[in-house]
Amino acid sequence: MKMLSIQKEADIPVQHRDTPIGDLLRFHNLGQPLKKYESAQLLVAMCMDNRKQLNLPEKFAYIIRTGGA
Repeated sequence: MKMLSIQKEADIPVQHRDTPIGDLLRFHNLGQPLKKYESAQLLVAMCMDNRKQLNLPEKFAYIIRTGGA
């Protein structure tokens, strides 16, 4: 799988633009103003290292943190 650099709206793959994944990329990578959510749109799994943070609105995603290795 090839990693993409998302630096502008056009960099978001077409199949993800109108989905919660597109929203995640806009919030985190493009600095889109955060919206209010009543329920989670995504489940995000990431490293337990709390130095890693995503720029996401409250209630937008459930975040599961787990240790590796």
